[in-house]
Amino acid sequence: MRFTQQKKLKNHYYKCDKKVDVVFLWWPTTIDGETRWLELATIEYKVDYEDTVFLGRIYKWIPWNFLNE
Repeated sequence: MRFTQQKKLKNHYYKCDKKVDVVFLWWPTTIDGETRWLELATIEYKVDYEDTVFLGRIYKWIPWNFLNE
């Protein structure tokens, strides 16, 4: 099993990198208490981690903010 993706995400985490993605929200998505669905939305993502018992720390992109109003 290769963990190169986790290494890249770990580097993004320490650099505080963010990415922006435009998605159509088929399912209700809640970010910071605001819920949107069935619309085109621009979402800002940042890398955060989750501590697990067996795998240790897992880094992943999480939705952080809606950019369009």
